[in-house]
Amino acid sequence: MWEGGEYEFLFSSWQGKPMHPSSITTWWSRFKKRYNLPQIRFHDLRHTSATLLINSGVHAKIISSRLGHADIRTTMNTYGHALQEADQEAAKHLESLFHSDNKKRDAKV
Repeated sequence: MWEGGEYEFLFSSWQGKPMHPSSITTWWSRFKKRYNLPQIRFHDLRHTSATLLINSGVHAKIISSRLGHADIRTTMNTYGHALQEADQEAAKHLESLFHSDNKKRDAKV
């Protein structure tokens, strides 16, 4: 029987009751050990997700929404360094496209 009431918890029992935070920590520790994963905190997965999305070119507004930030400025302030790195990579990629075109054109001459 559902006991969660009107709330929807990210982590809950099958009945909808909230899980104790130490339950998630315990589960995550066992999961990392079972799959020989590096020692990172469960919360770090949130940052990893955001950084991977940024580096994949996903718009900051979408990332902000996924993270539950009410204001995109929160996302920009938190992940600004990753956005700058992604921008630098985009600039390098664009530059390589121009150099590639020049090489092809020079080869034809």
